[in-house]
Amino acid sequence: MKSIRLALAVTMAMPATPALAAPPASAPSARLDAQIKGSIECGALRKVDFSSLDEAPTSITSATLVPGSGDRKAYCEVQGVIAPQIGFILRLPAESWNGRYFQTGCGGLCGDIGIERCAAAEAKDFAVAAHNMGHVGHYWTNAMWADVPQLRADYGKRSTHVVAVASKAIIAAYYGQRPAKNYFQGCSTGGREGLSSAHNYPTDFDGIVAGDAAFPVRQGAIMNNWAAQTLLDTADREIYSDDSRAVLHRAVLDACDGLDGVKDGILSDPRQCRFDPRALACKPGKNANCLNEAQVRAAQILYAGPRNSKGRRLAPGGYPYGSELSWRGGGDLEVATVSLRHLVFAEPRPGFRYRDFDWDKDIAAVEPQAALLDGIPPRVAPDYAAFHASGGKLIAYHGWGDGIPPTGLLDLYERVWETTGGLDATRQWFRVFMVPGMGHCRGGDAPNTFDFLSAIVAWVEQGQAPDGIVATQYNDDRSIKRTRPLYAYPTIQVYSGQGDVNDAANWRPAPPKRAPDDKIDWIWAPAG
Repeated sequence: MKSIRLALAVTMAMPATPALAAPPASAPSARLDAQIKGSIECGALRKVDFSSLDEAPTSITSATLVPGSGDRKAYCEVQGVIAPQIGFILRLPAESWNGRYFQTGCGGLCGDIGIERCAAAEAKDFAVAAHNMGHVGHYWTNAMWADVPQLRADYGKRSTHVVAVASKAIIAAYYGQRPAKNYFQGCSTGGREGLSSAHNYPTDFDGIVAGDAAFPVRQGAIMNNWAAQTLLDTADREIYSDDSRAVLHRAVLDACDGLDGVKDGILSDPRQCRFDPRALACKPGKNANCLNEAQVRAAQILYAGPRNSKGRRLAPGGYPYGSELSWRGGGDLEVATVSLRHLVFAEPRPGFRYRDFDWDKDIAAVEPQAALLDGIPPRVAPDYAAFHASGGKLIAYHGWGDGIPPTGLLDLYERVWETTGGLDATRQWFRVFMVPGMGHCRGGDAPNTFDFLSAIVAWVEQGQAPDGIVATQYNDDRSIKRTRPLYAYPTIQVYSGQGDVNDAANWRPAPPKRAPDDKIDWIWAPAG
């Protein structure tokens, strides 16, 4: 901590020129779409004192006016640090601000400032911000920063909140007005940030889009670790080859692709699939287009999901049918290793090996850190009552082909609507979209590109609840391969029976055959 305090002391030192006081929180609200100009010079923001911001003492390290070029308009780029070391970038349209604030989420372990993820909002004249969640490092392989408790807490939930606090204050200083509406969008770690914000800081954002939420302890200690132990042999070699993964995937599609009425290589709802991997077991005289005993067993284990010695579920689901092509234990091993050594236990365990994890005792040992890092603590139902009461709108989505159990989102959704007046009442402010065939945030041989930003803005500002969103799949040359509608859960997509199945216009919404019952009894499930 000594080095962090020293860095903070240098960063937060008062500038040599007299500092201007930060604007009061009572600054007037901006008028939407008014093409607002900065009220002070961009560089003057360096003279404003944000060091006393409640919860978010902030130092601006640079404020630079970037001239417009081509289709890109001029903007003021602000870089800064929130104590102790949360780095952020905020871009402020110099002459065309639309009165809205947009904050993007991070990915993996973060460690960088992904301002490029704000491109869509920036092009629409939002003020936009991104941050590094409190540390610098590789987003996937470096977690040594988590040995410092404060940095762990910042990664957990604090950074997302304080960046919103600081950004809104800087916006008010630059324009003399505060944002009229505030939005957040993120996937993976960013999806977790969104769900956590609605639960823990319900007034930070008016609209939230949360995709494929990745909860650090559920993933690193449990799902990635379980998958690594299943997909790697005792010498850490992959059990599956590319060919054997393809054999299994083709067999799953052959068995289940037509269950939605269309054979198009996409499973609309993998939960309907009942394929048994034992059907592919190699037999005497046959060793091609089949699975060996270890591969069959691995498939059964992954579909079933992690369990302890008593058979109790340790996660809200397993790997979905259709996800087979993404099964690679090496990637899971990377995440599990850094998580188990630096992130998920109360104290670092530098030499800890993933196979040392005790599926009975160590689940209890990592539970306290899940309360800190996962945003919604174990055994606690998500509480979005205050977010709803403030007028907030929430869109969550998940790929049906994601190795992070998609059923976890549906389990969360049912626990929310059970306590907020039922499914129909909850759909007035919280809607879920399941994306057939999509992997983790992207990928999969299916439509996987969509615009939820426009949808959340229309819902918040015009009351237009999103019933359907068109998803698009592109070829490598960016031509359109196919489109398909995504409907708000539990409404499903049904092919009309006429026209090209690859055209969204030929699909229609339909109610499910039965009311959803998506709660899962797993070890950290809320009571009731």
